[in-house]
Amino acid sequence: MNRPVDAMHEQDAQASAPAAEVVPPGSLQPLLGPFPLNALIAIGYCVLVAANLQLRDASGITPMWAPIGLALFVLLRFGNRALPGVLIGVIAGTALAQLPIPMALMHAAGQLLAPWAGARMLRHLISEPAHLLERTDGAFKLLAVAYAVAIISAAATTFGMALAHDLHAARWLDTGASIWLGDALGVVVSMLPLLAWTTDRSPVQSPRRLIEQVLVILTLLGMLAATFFGVALLAEPILQLYASLPLVIWIALRFPPRVGWTVFLIASLTALAGTAQGISLLNEHAMGVQIFVLHGLITLTAATALFIGAAMFEKQTARRALRERESHFRALTLLSADWHWELDADLRYHRLPDQLTGVHFGDTALDGCAPWEIAGEEALTLPWGLLRQTLERHDAFRDFLSRRRDGSRWRYLASSGEPVFDALGAFSGYRGVSRDITAEMQAREALREEEFRLRALVDALPELIVLQDKHLRWRLANRSLLDTRWLKKMAWLGATSEELAAHLPSMADVLKQDHQIAEAVALSCKPHREEQRLVMPDGEERVFEVSVIPLTDDDGQFNGIVSVRRDMTAQRDAERIQAEHVQGVQSLNDELERRVGARTAALEAAIRELEAFSYSVSHDLRAPLRALDGFSRLLVEDYGDLLDEQGREYLSRIRRNSQRMGELIDDLLELSRVSRAEVHRSLTNLSDIARDVVRELTAEAPDRYVHWVIPEGLWADTDSGLARVVFENLLRNAWKFTRLQAQPRIEIGQTELQGQAAYYVRDNGVGFDMAYVGRLFAPFQRLHNNREFDGSGIGLAIVQRVIRLHGGHVSAEGVVGQGATFSFSFGPVRPD
Repeated sequence: MNRPVDAMHEQDAQASAPAAEVVPPGSLQPLLGPFPLNALIAIGYCVLVAANLQLRDASGITPMWAPIGLALFVLLRFGNRALPGVLIGVIAGTALAQLPIPMALMHAAGQLLAPWAGARMLRHLISEPAHLLERTDGAFKLLAVAYAVAIISAAATTFGMALAHDLHAARWLDTGASIWLGDALGVVVSMLPLLAWTTDRSPVQSPRRLIEQVLVILTLLGMLAATFFGVALLAEPILQLYASLPLVIWIALRFPPRVGWTVFLIASLTALAGTAQGISLLNEHAMGVQIFVLHGLITLTAATALFIGAAMFEKQTARRALRERESHFRALTLLSADWHWELDADLRYHRLPDQLTGVHFGDTALDGCAPWEIAGEEALTLPWGLLRQTLERHDAFRDFLSRRRDGSRWRYLASSGEPVFDALGAFSGYRGVSRDITAEMQAREALREEEFRLRALVDALPELIVLQDKHLRWRLANRSLLDTRWLKKMAWLGATSEELAAHLPSMADVLKQDHQIAEAVALSCKPHREEQRLVMPDGEERVFEVSVIPLTDDDGQFNGIVSVRRDMTAQRDAERIQAEHVQGVQSLNDELERRVGARTAALEAAIRELEAFSYSVSHDLRAPLRALDGFSRLLVEDYGDLLDEQGREYLSRIRRNSQRMGELIDDLLELSRVSRAEVHRSLTNLSDIARDVVRELTAEAPDRYVHWVIPEGLWADTDSGLARVVFENLLRNAWKFTRLQAQPRIEIGQTELQGQAAYYVRDNGVGFDMAYVGRLFAPFQRLHNNREFDGSGIGLAIVQRVIRLHGGHVSAEGVVGQGATFSFSFGPVRPD
């Protein structure tokens, strides 16, 4: 019977609808409905009770057989649907016994409650009834439940006898123990054959085995019949009994379960009948002793056979599983293209297939040779010495590459291995696999060469070319595009155009537009063409013809895009000049409108040229500064020994001032960039920005301690990028001017400034004199000596520009030697 526990519970919950339940194999239910099934159970119960009564009438003692085993089995097998049959059988059996009413009620309650409780316990303890015979833990659970439920029935019967016959309290224990042993034995004797007949999975026996079984069974039954029906074959009856017990156990283990346990049942009934009739060779002993010995022998025999049989079944099951796994592993090994090898405890080859030596190593003898001792083998992943250290540490390794020369080409080998330890934990060597990856390495080399030729071809084209994958991430940009210096030092590989827009403000609109076009092409898989006007880094406006072409695989699935920009400026200029000549013949009114448009364009061009001029000036100033710094360094390095200390000091000052001039130019560019920045407001967490800046400062000087106070939940409606510029300058100033404090403290908080929600940065640094507060936010205005605190004086000017762009206010308060506080707001909050 192979029914899970949850199916048993489902039967209990759905006893009223048995037709909808799953019927276990071997069940009588496919042949009988609920009523005939319960009728058979009740009849069987009554037959067992009648047999008990017959034995009791003949012997005058309480028999060691109980129908409780049948009740426990049917409730375990059929669930609550068998409860009516058990109930009818208990009532009818009690009536047949003609017991007094108090004893009848208690006896019936015990006979009904004990098997019901036992069935419930077994359902929770096992997943299949077959496990009671096939697993050692199942056998233990069966015996434990049998003796446990017998306590319930014995207690109920004993209590009923006490009520009906005024049983003295001193005899309760002896009477209850006798009934308990009888009920427990009844459960064991009846349950085992019934389980065997309903759960036996043994194959069909051959005729030869059947003849052998019949002869052995007849021999056993003859010996038992002789013992328990008064025929003495040996001088001592106990020896005659013990001679048959090993035969019982051997039959239970040697034969199929349904045969072995049926023989056990017949043997038990024979012993029971002979003892109850008083004709057994053991009748020279007291009846109590006979009952106790008989109970012990039957129980010991059943337990021994049950546990040994379950252990043998588990062992056979484990062997079958092991054979299946070995067969599976052997099949996989034979089908695998990898070579298996082994190293001994001295890290030398002692098991290596001929295929590996023939394909990779040729005629080289490897047995007894360490990997690093193989002539001509070169290590690629690690040097041989490091691999040897790995093996001596008994560490596993993966994909270790080596190669050797095979004529005019290289042969490559990838090896992986792991240490092997014996049962005592001692290192016994390595076991691993190797794979010839020569073809793979050659394919990689060919692919690299193909990529090199393709890249050279793309770089030679004058068009600006970008290759993006199916996720619209940049994978290739040709030299013409990189020479435009749009990307500069940007890490563009693997980024989308939208992600690059966040780091290239001057190209943000173009990159975002390109990303939108790429998404549309990816969805439609259709090419897209348009013209774009772009302002180059040198300020020149150029016209490009943009072609976005989708790439598809052999199945027509989208696989990426190629964006090509062709410079059409000269052609468009020619078209523009031609259009200007045509417009010369228009009316004076059109001429006036054209001039107004030209003036407007000239004004816009002047603005762009002014921006380009500041950029160009900054770059033109860098050249002489680099020359000053470079030649000063050369003078110190090449002619330093010809100069005295004062001369070298002069050169050092020249270098410091030229470098400082370069820093001033960078600050001017930053100030100019911030002044032209566009404000894109959003809800921004200032606490996170401040903590990010603090992490950068701490990384620059990890040995320096500063007590930071940054509260949670500082939110503002501002541009997140510009807000970071503000905090970076203010926090860097506070970090710098608290350097001389013994216990530096920098605090960030929220306040109010001119009716607007504001924020402050407060430190306990050197502070400043409020008489000079008007100079703080002017460019290049410093209140402290450069020798004490370095800086260019641009940081606070940048902060003021950012705050003005937001429409906010900034102020400063300070006390010399006690610190400074900078308060700022980002303008009025938007209604949304």
